[in-house]
Amino acid sequence: MVLLEPDVAPASIGAMDSWVATVHSKRSKKLDSWQKQDQMIFMDNQRRKSGEAVSHAPLYGRLVAEEPSCPGDILAMQARIPLQFRDPATAPLRKLSVDLIKTYKHINEVYYAKKKRRAQQSQGEDSSHKKEKKLYNEGYDDDNHDYIIQHGEKFLDRYEIDSLIGKGSFGQVVKAFDLEEQCHVAIKIIKNKKPFLNQAQIEVKLLEIMNKADVNNTYYIVRLKRHFMWRNHLCLVFELLSYNLYDLLRNTNFRGVSLNLTRKFSQQLCTALLFLSTPELNIIHCDLKPENILLCNPKRSAIKIVDFGSSCQLGQRIYQYIQSRFYRSPEVLLGIPYDLAIDMWSLGCILVEMHTGEPLFSGSNEVDQMNKIVEVLGLPPKHLLDGAHKTRKYFDKMPDGSYILKKPKDGRKPKVPGSRRLHDILGVESGGPGGRRLGEPGHSVSDYLKFKDLIFRMLDYDPKTRITPYYALQHNFFKRTADESTNTGGTSGLGSMSTSPASAGGSLPLLLSSLEVQPPPSTAATSDKLPALAAR
Repeated sequence: MVLLEPDVAPASIGAMDSWVATVHSKRSKKLDSWQKQDQMIFMDNQRRKSGEAVSHAPLYGRLVAEEPSCPGDILAMQARIPLQFRDPATAPLRKLSVDLIKTYKHINEVYYAKKKRRAQQSQGEDSSHKKEKKLYNEGYDDDNHDYIIQHGEKFLDRYEIDSLIGKGSFGQVVKAFDLEEQCHVAIKIIKNKKPFLNQAQIEVKLLEIMNKADVNNTYYIVRLKRHFMWRNHLCLVFELLSYNLYDLLRNTNFRGVSLNLTRKFSQQLCTALLFLSTPELNIIHCDLKPENILLCNPKRSAIKIVDFGSSCQLGQRIYQYIQSRFYRSPEVLLGIPYDLAIDMWSLGCILVEMHTGEPLFSGSNEVDQMNKIVEVLGLPPKHLLDGAHKTRKYFDKMPDGSYILKKPKDGRKPKVPGSRRLHDILGVESGGPGGRRLGEPGHSVSDYLKFKDLIFRMLDYDPKTRITPYYALQHNFFKRTADESTNTGGTSGLGSMSTSPASAGGSLPLLLSSLEVQPPPSTAATSDKLPALAAR
């Protein structure tokens, strides 16, 4: 409430009565003015309800004094006040105080109503117009720096784009038709970003070195036909291959392929690793996994290794964080300097997965991955843990110098080291994984014992004593036995396979039956040509 006091206080006690009378008189006049304003507002409301004309009462009647001496100022102020605010319930002061929550709700409703309206309007717009707003590289790239694929587009007036095969962190792979050579090819289109371009250039260099060393195309490495730049994208042209081994597993409903087919794959992959380990190459793949191993033909068991985008040569290692987690070697997990032996570890994991249908070590993170490995293989050797700078991430050191697994953060107890036996995972004495191979030719206890021994040698914790590709190819698992079906078994390997064409493409059922009857690839010629790399 505003009170108007005299400008000058009483000078003496004698003048007090006169001063009080003056103040009382002014207050009375002010109160009368407020009462009149209240009455005017009330009467205006009544007239509005009855449809009569209303007077121009000021909005904030209690705060505006009636000053007869300046009616022009009051009228001017009244004229500036919108008529719709004459109801006190709609006054801004009320909206921002007593009715603040109501005001917020109203603003919220208006906001989302507008948002919904815009969304409905945008749906009616031409989709191509919408897409143009997100294009980069003069309209050739999307906002992820990937080239926008157009069916039927011709690269260099030679490669006619057919369809998208797949996408990855590097970019995308498309199927195209080579108009000059009259054959289909796969083109890897690298992202239009400097780091991806740099890594792809290393991949090109390594592929050219490998292809030059493999003139007869016998060492199971994908062929790079050529490469070129197209609208700021590096394009790598490869021979077109077929399904990858993960597609094959999926078509078995993840029940695995026969031991005979696993042997054929492992023999080729060991030969490929032997080739990569030759002194003039010394190439580490760094990302060996089922997705990066492709069938050459959907009716044959021949395979090739692809995707050298993470690869490097020994002595030119760039990255510490390499290999897909399920296939990551202990030395990479522990931060120990790595070499070509990490690919042999990955191969051991892949072979078990191909036969059982499930990843051998399926950790949800690096700590869990190490726990999964220890659960099967026991604790790593003390000398490895003593020299690794990431040991504390996974293990606690005891007063006597030994190591134990760290307790998981979720409070659960870690599994006992070595409590999950590879013997049981493979089903050595129980008819294979889940007993699914019981009685099948080529799946005897003797066959499984040889397979288990090879896997254990591939999964040696110490990269220095881990089996090399050369000695792996000399292993008894690859030698013929009195049971001829061990290596050349017929279609019996399909006994427990699901061959639903819906799961991996219509050709896979035929593919699976064809794969089982192919003779294993011969390594006699390749072993003679390649140097015996007994140790690293």
